Amino acid sequence: MIIPSLLAKNDKVRIIAPAGKLVSGSLNTAIEVLSSWGLKVEGGSNIYNSYSVFSGTDSQRLSDFQDAINDSDVKLILCARGGYGLTRYIDQLDLTALITRPKWIVGFSDITALHLKAIKSDLLTIHGPMGTSFAREGAEQSIDQLHSLMFYGSSIIETNQAQLKQGTATGAIVGGNLSLLCNSLGTATEIDTNEKILVLEDVGDYYYRMDRMLNQLARAGKFANLKGLVIGSFSDLVQGNDKFAESINDIILRLTINSSYPVATAMPIGHEPANFPFVHGAEYKLEVSKELASLELITKL
Repeated sequence: MIIPSLLAKNDKVRIIAPAGKLVSGSLNTAIEVLSSWGLKVEGGSNIYNSYSVFSGTDSQRLSDFQDAINDSDVKLILCARGGYGLTRYIDQLDLTALITRPKWIVGFSDITALHLKAIKSDLLTIHGPMGTSFAREGAEQSIDQLHSLMFYGSSIIETNQAQLKQGTATGAIVGGNLSLLCNSLGTATEIDTNEKILVLEDVGDYYYRMDRMLNQLARAGKFANLKGLVIGSFSDLVQGNDKFAESINDIILRLTINSSYPVATAMPIGHEPANFPFVHGAEYKLEVSKELASLELITKL
């Protein structure tokens, strides 16, 4: 695996907006916090552009992302927000420069597409808070954990809620937004879950659509040979005219009923303010007991 160096004082950060458009000033808190960490912060050329629902045209957003990847002085690429749009040009994004000069790329939600592309080249990335996340009330601990991860290589995520399937597992961690994982099927960046710890989260959709996507992953064999399964936040889900009978946990238990690997739930990963970062592609240890689950980074950064 290709591991970027930990950050240090005076390292350069480039904030880019690879998907949805931004509200003016929405990155002010992120810039203040990153600067307080001793980092030098700059924005992409097209960061506040607007085209339809996007932060600029596909070519503008691609250009900003590619420039940040190719710039050897940039040590961290922080995605400003998710939304939608990265998959429109993900196949044109060239990650070659990261193989010889790796750098951290941080984001979640729509940025799941980037994580899936990077891991095909054994590049480690960070699924975690984005630029607009810094201003969210209740996100302070997640931001502190991002700092600890990027500067000191420390990462542990815990929850003390009732769990689904107990056990211990060690393996590379992959995954992210359920919609983007399903979107990857049949493409050059299709997610590989074989002997992996799989993370799932999503936001703002109907329960029946969550059921459909989870069943799609199951039908594609993505639950068949896991080391472990981690269920993060499934936020702001919507019932249709007729109430869907199963919860997300009910669906997961039904689809994994014949599996022996541990299944954790209620992990603080996803679209809530509590969105703890993890290193996508790195080795983690998953421990699940009756009312406690933890994910701890094993790979030395």
